[in-house]
Amino acid sequence: MEKVKHLCYIISDIHKSVYFEQTAIHLREKGFTVDFILINCKGSKLSQFLIDNGFKPFHLQLKKLRKSFRTIKSCKRLLKQLKPNLIHCHLAHANWVGLWAGKLAGIKLRIYTRHSGKPLTPNWKETVIDKIQNKLATKIVSISENISELLVKQGVSKSKIQLIHHGFDLMRFSKPNPVLVEQIKTKYNSVSFSPTVGVIARWMKWKGIQNTIEAFKEILFSYPNAILCLFGASTNADFSKEIEELLLEIPVENICIVPFEENVFDLYQLFDIYVHVPINESCEAFGQTYVEALAAGIPSVFTLSGVAREFIIDKENALVVPFNDSNSIKEAITLLLEDANLRTQLIENGKSSVKELFTFEKYIQNLIELYTH
Repeated sequence: MEKVKHLCYIISDIHKSVYFEQTAIHLREKGFTVDFILINCKGSKLSQFLIDNGFKPFHLQLKKLRKSFRTIKSCKRLLKQLKPNLIHCHLAHANWVGLWAGKLAGIKLRIYTRHSGKPLTPNWKETVIDKIQNKLATKIVSISENISELLVKQGVSKSKIQLIHHGFDLMRFSKPNPVLVEQIKTKYNSVSFSPTVGVIARWMKWKGIQNTIEAFKEILFSYPNAILCLFGASTNADFSKEIEELLLEIPVENICIVPFEENVFDLYQLFDIYVHVPINESCEAFGQTYVEALAAGIPSVFTLSGVAREFIIDKENALVVPFNDSNSIKEAITLLLEDANLRTQLIENGKSSVKELFTFEKYIQNLIELYTH
């Protein structure tokens, strides 16, 4: 490391994030001074974690970008007070406020991480915002090759793009806590329905949950005691109404709908089969759940979107299905339920494949190189 850096993370609209918690602790252990400006996070578990661990997060509020002037001004004032060498912004409100405030405060190194893939229906406002943010940033972290390609198409110079995959506590996923696993199973499947098909995804059209529901309807003919567990549910997401209508065709006892479960490490042990099937190759920016499911040792059915394009191989570490193909999803789930040898092979290879690319140590080292060179 060339010299100890003082950096400020600007993050918005997060309640709980092991990812940011671990990043804060690891960077401090590596000799960094790390400040936090949190937007729309007051009272969050992330904020409380930072306070409990000796950080002093600052809080700002912002409802709409078009009313962001005062928030940008407040953020600029905080940056002038903190005097970091660099800022690193995460998520929409933080990117807009942080990059503008950093520019106005004279922060020379202004970084943001692109967390979103290509929208299904791009609009001119998003296009303008992207162009402005790409210009304000001195470096952009791409979380997958998928995002690198998208940024280049938006006119960003390759020299400005730094590919850094997310990092994970892979050991914790691979060694679940038996007591906590039992609590989760009791909470969400007390009648022990089987097999359990799991999905962790927001109720957006591009996540492809609708195709998994259609596949599950057919699975019930052969496995009438199967249960579909949908985590990340929301009654007010972009595609909630359509998903709720599809779920009316499935007996209520065969469905478990959960908005949020904090214990993601042990949650995957609830599932016999895991399914994540975004509807095209570019809508998913990364897809942490691809890595988490394999690290947890759960046989999985995937489409090749986001980071899956870089390491998922059909019948080697997961089963790959075409986009928007509920029949193929049904056939893949059925094959996994019927072929024990295939399940064992996918579990072993899945764990090995994520260890090569997605350790938290590798992620932190890549961040340090970005910050110090």
